[in-house]
Amino acid sequence: MTIEGGSREEMMKRYLSRYIKSASTFGGFCLGALCIIADTMGAIATGTGIVLAVTIIFQIFEQIAKEKERGQDTLFF
Repeated sequence: MTIEGGSREEMMKRYLSRYIKSASTFGGFCLGALCIIADTMGAIATGTGIVLAVTIIFQIFEQIAKEKERGQDTLFF
């Protein structure tokens, strides 16, 4: 990514700082809404448990993808 003017790090920080606050706020709102909806609808598990399970599964998938990218043999996929 290239941004004209000033030093690269300074311009990148200024450019990304416009979006980081709103993106993190929106993400937190979505996670909170998911937890509340899952709890009120009586899901099999609590909303927090569902978010935790999805996060763990996603991290495992990322780890497997990184291993495949490096050319290492993986047990899955």
